[in-house]
Amino acid sequence: MMYRLLIADDEALEREGLELMIRHIFPGVFEFLHAENGRKAIQLAEEQRPDIIFMDIKMPGIQGLEAVRQIQAKLPSTQIVMITAHDYFSYAKEGLMLGVRDYLLKPARREEVANVLKQLITVIEEEKRRRNEQLELQEKLAHLLPLAENELTLMLMLEHVQDLELEQLAALLELQWDKGYAMVLSFPRHSGGAWEEFQQAKREIYEAVKQFAKTGLGCLAGPLIGYQLALFIPLSTGRTGYSQRVSSMDWGERLCSLVEQRFGLSVSIGIGSIREGWEGLSRSYREAVRVCAVPKDAISVRHYDDIVQSSGQTAISLDEEKRLLDALLQRNRQEAVERFGILYACFEQGGEQPLPAVRGEVTGLLLFLSRGVHSKAGAEILAELNAAEDLGSLRLSAESWLERLIHSLEEEQEHNRSHVHQRALLYISQKYKEDISMEQTAEYCNLSPHYFSKLFRQHAGETFIDYVTRLRINEAKRLIAEDQLNLKEICYEVGYKDPNYFSRVFKKAAGITPSEYRQQHEKQGPC
Repeated sequence: MMYRLLIADDEALEREGLELMIRHIFPGVFEFLHAENGRKAIQLAEEQRPDIIFMDIKMPGIQGLEAVRQIQAKLPSTQIVMITAHDYFSYAKEGLMLGVRDYLLKPARREEVANVLKQLITVIEEEKRRRNEQLELQEKLAHLLPLAENELTLMLMLEHVQDLELEQLAALLELQWDKGYAMVLSFPRHSGGAWEEFQQAKREIYEAVKQFAKTGLGCLAGPLIGYQLALFIPLSTGRTGYSQRVSSMDWGERLCSLVEQRFGLSVSIGIGSIREGWEGLSRSYREAVRVCAVPKDAISVRHYDDIVQSSGQTAISLDEEKRLLDALLQRNRQEAVERFGILYACFEQGGEQPLPAVRGEVTGLLLFLSRGVHSKAGAEILAELNAAEDLGSLRLSAESWLERLIHSLEEEQEHNRSHVHQRALLYISQKYKEDISMEQTAEYCNLSPHYFSKLFRQHAGETFIDYVTRLRINEAKRLIAEDQLNLKEICYEVGYKDPNYFSRVFKKAAGITPSEYRQQHEKQGPC
């Protein structure tokens, strides 16, 4: 690899002698530039961008140090070496303070020049390596950022709001806003050839809307899923409340015009309330979904706050939805079904609401519930409800999903109980020959004794004491049959400290005493 080296000195013999020396030391390594004064050095540096400059301190006109200042300001990565006579050594020290890499005293010796250039080549190559790594990282980041944006928006849309993951994605995207709102664009549904045409134009539509919205609103854009595209928009500086609502409606109208003029498509837009935090943005998205799908003859841009304030639609309070979620989490199937039915009736409003509006309401509710019960079915819910062609099939799908959420909670509860039971049985199998108690086992399973007692009896079909006793007596029978220990030793071996008590327990469980059991076993043995 060749490096470009500029030699700045007012004496031509000095320049030519230095070039000749370097050519002998490093044949074919350097391309040389010459400057006879500071002005020329600055001009060549800016035009040719040399890798290394050898700069004489004392030159006519603009002197070396001033030339260094100007070159360093524009080309900070260029490596500069000061060349000075003994009389001007103090200037060389000043040059080092300016960022000059090294200095050489006239007349420069061959070994010194060679060492300085070797060091500078190492520095240049290291900086190039770091720069290449930085560029590679930037390239990877450029591919990663859209994926991170998609992931974050999907988490908000599908109600998988987990603060740690969201904060990490927000940091990666350098988001510094904590208040905002959602805007959802709902494109008209197509069938047959029109659907295929929409699919072909889908990418172009998405990119056009995304670029327009990001340029004007500085927002996050989610993926175009089915017929809907979600935007998450930060709260504008200096705007609050009503003025922000008006501004968002204006942007909605602009987006409608863009889609209609460029693609000949009508689009319905719903806008959610301004909310705080990630959960707030997720809530705003649900509000936007609820109001974006409207009849064709209705207004194309609707704000949730306008709908709440008007008499056209009853707002469903968050408290009602939380009560439904609480019923689910408590595995109260009857209450959950009843509350869901009441909310669904509010969505339909006696059949007055059109399918798209009801679909938006139900989708938002089920996404909220799926997140609340830690289900990963958000995408499936979205796809299935979007596929419903009428109110009847929509309700069946919604009730089916509610049932699935309840069932998943019941399965999880049963799995957890079974896991606790297996953990308890393992502990008992290891400890039953010792002085084990139900309280110790409950503590080992991290449950209260009362709850553990009920859970154990439910799964084992007997009490804790009966189960431990049965284990001990079965082990005692095995040891008696082996006929290697006396009955007192067997008593201690199976966890009892009192032989008399052991005998009573054994008789109660087996119907005969340990001695009688041994005699029977001896009679049954070989003669």
